[in-house]
Amino acid sequence: MNIPTTKSSIQLDLLHPRFVTRLEAFFSDSRIKNRVAVSSGCRSYAAQLRLYRLYRAGKGNLAANPDWQRPDGFFKGSFHQEQPCGHSFAVDLRQLSRSISKPDINKIAVTYGIVPTIQAKEWWHHQPRNGKGWFDAPALKGEASEGTIDVPLLEPVVDWAGIVAAILAQRQQVTRRPLIRGSRGDAVKTAQSRLGALGFDCGPADGIFGRKTAWAVKQLQKKKKLPTTGTVDVHTFDALFT
Repeated sequence: MNIPTTKSSIQLDLLHPRFVTRLEAFFSDSRIKNRVAVSSGCRSYAAQLRLYRLYRAGKGNLAANPDWQRPDGFFKGSFHQEQPCGHSFAVDLRQLSRSISKPDINKIAVTYGIVPTIQAKEWWHHQPRNGKGWFDAPALKGEASEGTIDVPLLEPVVDWAGIVAAILAQRQQVTRRPLIRGSRGDAVKTAQSRLGALGFDCGPADGIFGRKTAWAVKQLQKKKKLPTTGTVDVHTFDALFT
């Protein structure tokens, strides 16, 4: 993923693949490269809930309630938040160089279908779609003159069948060898992603089973009335999806 960030801890793995394609093209534009970066990426439900609780306690910035849902059911909480489809749809941008203005950053971003939500108040907050559908991206179709790069018109489609097959393979792996502290790999990352989606904050899904992941697993096990071991056996793995 070729998307620059202001900090290595910024999470991008939950961004929709179509959004990732747009961001990579945007940051490859010669007018943007090395002048702009992502300052805030995606969040699990648990991370959004933590921010919201801090805000409600007067200890943090304004944060959306992760349980609020649009009447049409399209999204919950914040566009930064992982949505029911498993992806998030927003990033915040930061101007790294005064050689390009904020209005010009937005003008270029719009050509890649990356649109500021409330430009007059929050120039930095961008998303690739709204409740009605994806924004047009003329720079990806060869319609923009300056800065256009050769990007295929067809943007990626999520391979849901492949994802299901991968999760079933991970379930078999966990059946043979449960995940414990020190475990690493894709099965750990899947477990971390699901923990976050269910409200158990284990931090970014990095595929490393550490102390925070063990704590989150125990909280899940308590809620599901499973043995509180902190280990992901097949029963705990199944509980992540029920």
